[in-house]
Amino acid sequence: MSGAEPRGIAGRDVVIIILNWNGGADTVACLESLAAADLQGASVLVVDNGSRDASIAQVRARFPEQRILALPENRGYAGGNNAGMRAALAEGAAGVLLLNNDTRVAPDFLGPLLGAMGDSPRSGAVASAIFRLDRPELLDVAYLDVHLHERFPVQLRGVNSLASEGFDRRLEVGAVPGCSLLLRAETLREVGLFDEAYFAYHEDVDWCLRARAAGWGIFFEPFSRVFHRGSGSTGRFSRQPPTGTWNADLPGLPNAEPMPWNPVRTYLGMRNTVRLLRTHADAHERRLFARALARELPLEAMALVLGAEGWLRLGRFDWHDVARTYLGEAGDGALSTLRRAAALLLAAAWRVPRDVVRAVRSGRMGELAETLRALRDGILDRPLPLERLGLR
Repeated sequence: MSGAEPRGIAGRDVVIIILNWNGGADTVACLESLAAADLQGASVLVVDNGSRDASIAQVRARFPEQRILALPENRGYAGGNNAGMRAALAEGAAGVLLLNNDTRVAPDFLGPLLGAMGDSPRSGAVASAIFRLDRPELLDVAYLDVHLHERFPVQLRGVNSLASEGFDRRLEVGAVPGCSLLLRAETLREVGLFDEAYFAYHEDVDWCLRARAAGWGIFFEPFSRVFHRGSGSTGRFSRQPPTGTWNADLPGLPNAEPMPWNPVRTYLGMRNTVRLLRTHADAHERRLFARALARELPLEAMALVLGAEGWLRLGRFDWHDVARTYLGEAGDGALSTLRRAAALLLAAAWRVPRDVVRAVRSGRMGELAETLRALRDGILDRPLPLERLGLR
């Protein structure tokens, strides 16, 4: 962090950047919410990430005077926002606010961000509280915890929680998502912009870790409210796997929703996790991550085989459930031991291989295949397969 103490930022010195990629309707709705908000003189820049639909025409039809920076190709969240930030910094902006195009802002969302930035001279970034657009009483996400030694190093906090459940006061945190994020220009000049090698997912985490290492603070501001539809860019790639049969006689999950998987998000999430570890984890953390992955990935595979991924994500599926599925309930006595031994042989020789083949043929193992492909590509530091992923 530089020696001179940064001051607060005025709204008129902020540029709000909205990144669009084939999402003109969302971008127009976001702009309409900004038009109804108190922006305190902030300007708005739409960056179009090489859209191939009528996005630019849609925006211009509704907002003829809107400034648009049109890029020739999709540069991802990192590259697209970097283009907008470079333009804003070149014009002398003191702050840049990154705003997802699939959001709607509360009319007073900007003031608390500016207040938080002014209250702490060492604040490099301040994030809004992100609520669900479909259920606005619930948070979509508050902030992020980063534990580089765990199977999932980036963990979302506040998901589907009420703000009163520990998310109703300003906090200094480890990392924040880039959904609605005010960045200090001085911090950007010192730390740099997003690492474009991430393309999308975890570039915000990488930036936060770099900023914190340079002495800047990262803050969550609960009184800045933004409402998020979710998966605006990659949601179109979500797929519904065929229904599994595990524990079909059990009651359904409370408030159960389908458990879609997204091959793009799965691939980029794992690949970029490897990059995050390479950049920020020490040797001990990398070893612990490798052990956690080796320990947990087989169980994730069995959950996919049996159609129990929803239960796994709730922490209600483990190896005991796998054993009960194939071996039955444990009992006392020699006869029970003999029966389970026979069941084990049958499972190893027939039932498990049969179920794996069925899962592969039905497409249930696609998520695991993308995870393993991304892990390989991340370790080998291969270029992103943007064409295969449908991102270019």
